[in-house]
Amino acid sequence: MAKPDKFTGWDPSKLCPFIVCCIMAFDSRPHKFATDCQRVSYAASYLSDIAMLWWQPILVAFLEPSIRNDWGEFVDQLNTYFGQPDLAQASECTLHALKMQDYLHVKKLS
Repeated sequence: MAKPDKFTGWDPSKLCPFIVCCIMAFDSRPHKFATDCQRVSYAASYLSDIAMLWWQPILVAFLEPSIRNDWGEFVDQLNTYFGQPDLAQASECTLHALKMQDYLHVKKLS
């Protein structure tokens, strides 16, 4: 199983693939990631740049925040701070930007 790429927080479009890659790792080794704490720690180990700057105060907090033991909360907070603000609009823009390359042709069926 491939490890996730580092998530820097700079490109919102890379958040979903990062989360999916983490989930695939969890599913491939359920005994290793039996608790939310293990899942969050694994995913957090692949944060860097501004995403790590966001995580560091949480990691060193004197009273352990609930996010450290709650995968769902971790993902929600990542989406809040680093996800696409309007995923539906971003998806629509991506679809509108699609175009067929000049060398491709649609085959007509009769």
